[in-house]
Amino acid sequence: MQVEFASYAEGAVRLVNAKFQSLDDVVSHLGERPWLAIRAKPADLRAMRRLQAELSAVVDASAAGDSGRVVTLVNDALERYPVTARLSDHDGEPWHLHVGDSHRSVPEVLGAEALFGLAVLVSQLGTDRLGRCAATGCNRAFVDTSANRSRRYCSARCATRTNVAAHRQRARRSGGSPAPAGTAAASGRTSMPVRRDAP
Repeated sequence: MQVEFASYAEGAVRLVNAKFQSLDDVVSHLGERPWLAIRAKPADLRAMRRLQAELSAVVDASAAGDSGRVVTLVNDALERYPVTARLSDHDGEPWHLHVGDSHRSVPEVLGAEALFGLAVLVSQLGTDRLGRCAATGCNRAFVDTSANRSRRYCSARCATRTNVAAHRQRARRSGGSPAPAGTAAASGRTSMPVRRDAP
């Protein structure tokens, strides 16, 4: 996937993982996009939660391997968040496509960006490239762009935590003592390779 399109797919996942409890959360989510943050209105909070639920359904369908549902959900959502494109050469970069955001509400802009990213993801890599973190106590969504679709965790932190817990459990079962936290064995840097699932 091209970088800009990949960032839109990652943006969809960030929306799924966000917590929108107040309008301030919406503004905070926009980060370094003050030109968009100033458009945020109280009514946007409910719309953002609705968008989040729609994107979550896509993630769950992808994680379950339900290709037909992924395509249906993305196509239906694209009707509600139509994509308009524009050319940009910001920051001295060559001309490239951006999802247009002129005069649209915050949820409409973020929805169009997210759905555009997911549509490109599905068309280029398939319908099974979204997942939920396999670490105990974590259910964060992620995009899997690995060559063999092997990603299982939302971050290196969750991967390491899971590997350390598995190592300690094996040590208990074999009658040994798990290595103290902070040692090479406990961190998974010796006989137990650590998966590097970067977000």
